[in-house]
Amino acid sequence: MKSIFTTLLLSLSFVMSQVAHAHPGHDHSHWMSDPIHMLTIFTVAAVIISGLLYKQFFRRRNSNEKKDINHDA
Repeated sequence: MKSIFTTLLLSLSFVMSQVAHAHPGHDHSHWMSDPIHMLTIFTVAAVIISGLLYKQFFRRRNSNEKKDINHDA
């Protein structure tokens, strides 16, 4: 699973480097520039936080399942 994740991140980094260049009409003085950039930053932060929470959820679930295996009820 780790190799799939690493491959996905590497392939996305190669694709995003081509997309990251702004188009010729890219204007930072436009009134919508700041809200669009803030939304982008919030979206990236939300994806990172969601990934961390997802990882913690499964780590705790797997931990609880291992504890229940040795439980005699």
